[in-house]
Amino acid sequence: MIADKKQINFPFSAIVGQDNFKLALILNLVDPLIGGVLAIGDKGTGKTTLIRSLTNLMTDQEKYPFINLPIGVSEDRLIGSINLEELINAKKEVINLGLMAQAHQGVLYVDEVNLLQDYLTDILLDAAASGNYYLEREGISRYFKSRFCLVGSMNPEEGSLRPQLKDRFGLSVNITTTTDAKVRQQIIKQRFQFDDNPADFVANYKSKDQRIATQIETAKNKLKTVLINDAIIEYCSQLAIEHQVEGLRADILLLKTARAFAAYQNATEVTKEDVDKIADFVLNHRSLNKSPNQQNPNQNENEQPKETLSEGNTSKEENIHFLSPKNDFQKQKNTFTDKIENGSKAIHYNQGNVSTTDTKKTVSQYVATDKFEIKTKHKKSLLKEHHIFLIDSSGSMLKNQIIAYAKGAVDKIATQSKNQNTQFSIVSLFDGEAQHILHRTAVLKDIEIALTSLKTGGKTNLTAGFKQIKSICVDVDFKHNLHIITDGKLNTDSNLEATVLAFQTYCKGVHSTQIIDAEKGMVKIGVAADFANRIHANYQPLITENEH
Repeated sequence: MIADKKQINFPFSAIVGQDNFKLALILNLVDPLIGGVLAIGDKGTGKTTLIRSLTNLMTDQEKYPFINLPIGVSEDRLIGSINLEELINAKKEVINLGLMAQAHQGVLYVDEVNLLQDYLTDILLDAAASGNYYLEREGISRYFKSRFCLVGSMNPEEGSLRPQLKDRFGLSVNITTTTDAKVRQQIIKQRFQFDDNPADFVANYKSKDQRIATQIETAKNKLKTVLINDAIIEYCSQLAIEHQVEGLRADILLLKTARAFAAYQNATEVTKEDVDKIADFVLNHRSLNKSPNQQNPNQNENEQPKETLSEGNTSKEENIHFLSPKNDFQKQKNTFTDKIENGSKAIHYNQGNVSTTDTKKTVSQYVATDKFEIKTKHKKSLLKEHHIFLIDSSGSMLKNQIIAYAKGAVDKIATQSKNQNTQFSIVSLFDGEAQHILHRTAVLKDIEIALTSLKTGGKTNLTAGFKQIKSICVDVDFKHNLHIITDGKLNTDSNLEATVLAFQTYCKGVHSTQIIDAEKGMVKIGVAADFANRIHANYQPLITENEH
């Protein structure tokens, strides 16, 4: 009988770049009670390859398992179950171990964790934070150790993770596609070498992986001996306060992660430098006010930010300050009532109450009675504000030199709307396409960074932008306010009728819409004003300084 061939994974030490992600994973191996790592980023960036490479740091696969949790997992498969046949017929208590128990002392990986059912995610995160859980079934109670490194990955374009659940992940990292040609070439070469001869490739990096594994084991053994003085505790608390995080989880995790980092560096005491090194991991997904000197987690340490200008762009406006328009944009009132029909799902907004279709009850009743009747479930909570900016950065906007004023409008609205329940997103329209350049954030500094890298040129394709809006507005916990900044000069193959239809088709999840008309000149076409009237949007002309 031929034995199954053992799967060969890419060596951990051979991974090029992703230094932040690698360090965050290592620190969770040193101290699993940190609570895992959430990797947020682009598809095709090697997240899964890196996570699977952790098995090379665990010499004993039975003692240190790697468990892949499928999206469609059931609760019994996750936490375990009682073998009822043995219990009834043989009077034996036979436990079918759940995936969380199987992952003890190893790694539990959930790809596309944002698509996992919420209540299963709650169970998973509770076990990861406590290191154990109880199985309560058929009058039988069993205790299981479940201390593992929880790793989740997600692509924000496929749906968001509830903020409450995201906060339960100990650390997070943002993964982006590298724009360094040399790094990309090196990744390609190594991939080919591994695919052509995996055994030899792994052998070449075995000693490096072994050194990292030894360093992790040494750190685990000395973790509890690393000293944390009161000054460090005060420093961590101050960081958490400055970043306006909710609760005390960030304070605790700053200390835990810094201690793990100090142990990994074979230090005897935690320093402020250790805290600064890992602060981004803890605060990335919790901070509502990133400090200006905070590192950009999207960049590796050996990478420098690069200016990216569109082809044929000769304007210097990318480097100038934002120009504030004369308009006094007002915040939307908090008291509102509206109803949005989105397919079979109905969403009601009134004073923060949300009513959504209860799919389970609807289907259950239909199966039982053969009568189709939509059942709803109600959720009482104050909806968070989400401002989405759809910015026309096409050639006509650039030609009239009003991009800077458009950025100023965004900056002004964002500043006026800032509070703990407000999030911001930006979609850019250029060269006939739409790009989601800023995913939901509460940090004004992120908005400034996104605006300074705004690409310009080409034609305007509002329909492409509306398609992006559809994927952004899937979260019913938010009141989505859309601000469209455009001069109304559409593609030659587009017309107002098609644009209105596209808005009605793709923007059903938007609660309120504002059109900021950037059209200039003695003779105006007035498309933006007509469009605002057709979709019943609030209309505001963009008034620049030279118009006063």
